[in-house]
Amino acid sequence: MKKRQWCYSQNPKVYCIKCDKCDGDNIQWSEFEGKIWCYDCEIDTKGTGGIFDGPISKGICEMMGIHFDKIDLREGGDVDQS
Repeated sequence: MKKRQWCYSQNPKVYCIKCDKCDGDNIQWSEFEGKIWCYDCEIDTKGTGGIFDGPISKGICEMMGIHFDKIDLREGGDVDQS
């Protein structure tokens, strides 16, 4: 598996992502691309798509406190959003 180079600044459960194995939300971004870590199952897994499964209204997400800021895990800073 390829190591993740960035992740969203908010926890995956903010984006309504859940573990695809146990349907739980005791999760965090995995160190691997395209995966989440489930603390209950103790595995890296793909998770559900959450809000990324459908059209996303950025304005509504912002009103709900959902942001799409990214953290560069290699450099430790923000990922350029341009």
